Amino acid sequence: MPRRVKLGHHYYYVLTPHELRDGNFRGKNVVTEGIVDDKPLVEFYTLESPNWRATFHVDGLMVEFPGNPCVGKGDWVKVYGRFLGDCIKANALETEKALFVTEE
Repeated sequence: MPRRVKLGHHYYYVLTPHELRDGNFRGKNVVTEGIVDDKPLVEFYTLESPNWRATFHVDGLMVEFPGNPCVGKGDWVKVYGRFLGDCIKANALETEKALFVTEE
């Protein structure tokens, strides 16, 4: 079993993107790290909550973050969130300079 770390009120399994692609951790809280593959798409919604949503790929895995993090193509990022099989719904993003956390 992979090791776990705690951030906030949740524990996260520490996994590589390759281990996530195997699909054994669907629905679990996971943490993985890698390089942002593409420019993040930041969308603003006027009638929905949260108002901002950023989507991007980390080593081929899609990441959705309910906010406007300061990350760009080529940045190293550590992603904390729930793995849904085809993407990670992120609760927190850690970069070399900042930690972005959503409300729980």
